[in-house]
Amino acid sequence: MESPFTGGKVIRQVREEELEFRGDTFKIPYTNYKCVDTEEEFTTNEIDTLNLALLHNAYREKHNIPFPNDILEIREKYGASQRKMSEILGFGPNSYGNYENGDVPQLNNAKLISIASKPNGFIELVNECDSLKESYKEKYIKKAESLRSVSSGMTQFLFKVQEPCSLNGYMKPSIEKFSDMVSYLSEDTEIYKVKLNKLLFYSDNLHFKNHGQSISGTAYQAIQMGPVPHKYGTLFEFGEELGRFTIERVQFENYETEGEKFTSINNSYDSLTKKELETLAFTKDHLANFSTRDLIRISHEEKGWIENEKDKGLIDYRFAVSLKYPD
Repeated sequence: MESPFTGGKVIRQVREEELEFRGDTFKIPYTNYKCVDTEEEFTTNEIDTLNLALLHNAYREKHNIPFPNDILEIREKYGASQRKMSEILGFGPNSYGNYENGDVPQLNNAKLISIASKPNGFIELVNECDSLKESYKEKYIKKAESLRSVSSGMTQFLFKVQEPCSLNGYMKPSIEKFSDMVSYLSEDTEIYKVKLNKLLFYSDNLHFKNHGQSISGTAYQAIQMGPVPHKYGTLFEFGEELGRFTIERVQFENYETEGEKFTSINNSYDSLTKKELETLAFTKDHLANFSTRDLIRISHEEKGWIENEKDKGLIDYRFAVSLKYPD
């Protein structure tokens, strides 16, 4: 981008800064730009939105407040409209919809939403809602009762970090999103496991850098060959079972080892949003032509890998705001 002051070069810079929200103070990786010619600092609407998202993320994490995608998911699993959810919870008519669109609920409202996320809690709230017609009560209670037996065991097995926090990009993990990412990145290209792991890391972290949340909610681990999705082997196997892609073992010429080649077989990408697909397209356009060796090399330049490689630790997504690639 060009400087709004001179039309010349700008530098994107990140520094730790304390910001206040609703009486709480949080340190966040604050991003802005500096004009090279005048040294004046400035932000854009996009950067302001990112900084605010990081501040809200920290507040939500501290107070266990559901994130917008979780709030939407809670309502959809019961088959209720935004207005009906607001009515059941005792909110204003537009409140639940506003929370789905990013407004941060007050603590009391957040607690009610968390209660509603559990089928038993939702049933109790429905029964206590005097304004709700009996036909709606029967409908919602029947749906909630059917969900009582649904186990989250598979998600717990697949993902180490369950609840939204800085280790999964403030996104509840989704095997559907992860699998669709693999399918997208392996479409119309020959790609193997090591390279795919780096493209997944950069896609999730680039989305966090620009929007304050990851795509898949996957935690990444720093190992010798660069960042990889935690338990990536299990995630790939499950994604293949979902029918998003195939994994073929290929014998490399002049080598004794085999490689795992990924091929997309489902390109609907229903679980991904428009912005998430844009991030994946950008990553693929800018990094997919790199060799596997070069991707390993550049991933070793990322601060998140450098800080965690010694202990093979999980990489905090807050390092993503200083991501060096793709440039």
